Amino acid sequence: MTTLATETGFGDPRALHAEIDNPLDMIAGHQLLREAEDRPPGQAPARRPWASAGCGCGHPTCAGPGTHRPAPVVRVFLAERHPVACAGLRSVLNADPDTAVVGSSGDMLRLPDTLRRVRPDVVLLGRGGTLAEDLALVSRLRTSDVVPEARFLLLRRAESTAEASRILLAGASGCFPLDLPEDRIIKAVAIAGAGGSVILPAPPPARVAGAGPAMDAAEPLPQHCNLTHRESEVLAQLAAGLSNAEIGRELALAEATVKKHLTSAMRKIGQSDRLRAALYAHRHGLAG
Repeated sequence: MTTLATETGFGDPRALHAEIDNPLDMIAGHQLLREAEDRPPGQAPARRPWASAGCGCGHPTCAGPGTHRPAPVVRVFLAERHPVACAGLRSVLNADPDTAVVGSSGDMLRLPDTLRRVRPDVVLLGRGGTLAEDLALVSRLRTSDVVPEARFLLLRRAESTAEASRILLAGASGCFPLDLPEDRIIKAVAIAGAGGSVILPAPPPARVAGAGPAMDAAEPLPQHCNLTHRESEVLAQLAAGLSNAEIGRELALAEATVKKHLTSAMRKIGQSDRLRAALYAHRHGLAG
């Protein structure tokens, strides 16, 4: 049975496997989130698509009646300077039973002290200045004396795979703009709360010439990772936005075999989830 990853730190094979299987997972260029359903204003979002037919709680590990496991509530803090945007996010997220907004602040100077007191699971960080300034703030807030365990989502759009790489390399869990449909905002927060990464919408699939500032000097080069030919092929298909099933059809492989190659390749290149692996393949020219 598929389970949601609670941690995605590289080096834990169980977390890596769960991340690959995560039904909420997204990679650059390939969105698994459905379009928002049309519904009357104020109506609660539809029941989670991964919910078991035998249990109404919506938690993915509930097999049916008698095995209920309450879904953990994702505690969200809104670091948004604009009160209207903050109020809108609060309304959207509090309408979801698995999400709770536990605080908000537009004062970035007092934000570290506020986060220490609240200890949220996910912080939605409103756009302040440049991307570099926002990422510097994320780095400061993720230090050991503030909230090192929190996940950060930037409320901005990644304009390229290079920007998406910079966001992830800085320690954020991804980004999305405020003009997304409600269902996608809720699911993006769920992904981050489960330990995954999310870039919405997917950035343009342009090649990153010369790697630029997105390149991490510490990450290994593909030629030094002992990737097999098949592992390189699977990474290339992943970077093109294909799911495991689609990669299997493209390469004439069983889906379980694709997963095996992908797991091995991700360990070798030091990338802890599908999104990071796809962006790595773009940075190093594996995408073709």
